[in-house]
Amino acid sequence: MKMQQNLLSLVAASLLSSTVLAQDIKLPCDDVVDKALAETAPAEVKSITAFTPAKTLTRVDPKYPVSAARKGHEGWVKMSYVIDEQGNVQDPIVEDHGGNKAFKQKALTALKKWTFEPAMKDGKPTQQCHQGVQFDFTMGGQTGASRQFISLYRDFQEFIGSGDIQAAETILERMHARTNTNRYENAWLYSADARLASELDDPKRELKSLGRALASSNSHSVKENSFKPAFIAYVHQRIFILNASFAYYARALESAEKLENMEGGEERYEQIKDSIEIVRNHITSKENIFVSISLEDDEQHFHTLARNKFAFVDIEGELETVEVRCESHREKFTVAESYIWNIPDAWGQCRVLMEGQKGTAFSLVEVAQS
Repeated sequence: MKMQQNLLSLVAASLLSSTVLAQDIKLPCDDVVDKALAETAPAEVKSITAFTPAKTLTRVDPKYPVSAARKGHEGWVKMSYVIDEQGNVQDPIVEDHGGNKAFKQKALTALKKWTFEPAMKDGKPTQQCHQGVQFDFTMGGQTGASRQFISLYRDFQEFIGSGDIQAAETILERMHARTNTNRYENAWLYSADARLASELDDPKRELKSLGRALASSNSHSVKENSFKPAFIAYVHQRIFILNASFAYYARALESAEKLENMEGGEERYEQIKDSIEIVRNHITSKENIFVSISLEDDEQHFHTLARNKFAFVDIEGELETVEVRCESHREKFTVAESYIWNIPDAWGQCRVLMEGQKGTAFSLVEVAQS
């Protein structure tokens, strides 16, 4: 009985020291609006934007899972959602997460309770469709990795450095199998995974792991950050290169902009300036842009459009629905192969959510204007 009381006291103390913070994620079309407003005289602002963004009324923090608190688990959940005409959250989607799987359900439950003063367009309530947030689940008092993790990480580094990829992969599997990872360990774990993916020539895995390493690092305070600015600059540069290679051009340019604006990123940005220009020229060219997509790990996939016309070709499997989420509008359709979707310029930059059976592969074509 006494042991049970001590255990309950330990869990209660863990929950009291835990925090969940919500970071609003700035999406590409936000920068377009911000730049237009910044370059326009105040008297003219009203005339260039008839869209007024939603304002937060209520934010509910996710509850820290008791099981995760007991084990000292930390992590994050990255989500997208829609704000409807009544100011309620609709269709929240977990885009990615790091750490304990229980964080996902807690984040979903909390986000559904958020309320807003709805966005307005031409004086009427409207949807706001490109919202993003990252929930960070953190415990108080944890400021570094455990000795066990450090030992495994050093072994991984030694094997990678000596070219023993098989041994490095075995060590990484042991690191992934650990159940008590915190946010510092998550950041280094995903950076190690990206390094191994590069050695295995698996660029999609590398891209995903680099994104997760950044998301884990961003859950820290500046003073406690896992990575030095020079490494973060390298990660943004590498993410640009990988996104560009897959024709994820909007995401590539977003990474380039972050690199350009970060302190200490000047040298890395200069190294890719020519590539940035190539990407921009391809977007404005008369060539179609083919994006190969496969629903391997999940049954849904987001793609940020660089153009406002797109189609699907070479579908292998079952691609069921496509949903277009733009700044102030969204539409959901069934998929017709080779049908061209035209998005009005007034909708702004858009993201496409594609859903279908796991294993489905296809090409999304961003169609040239001609």
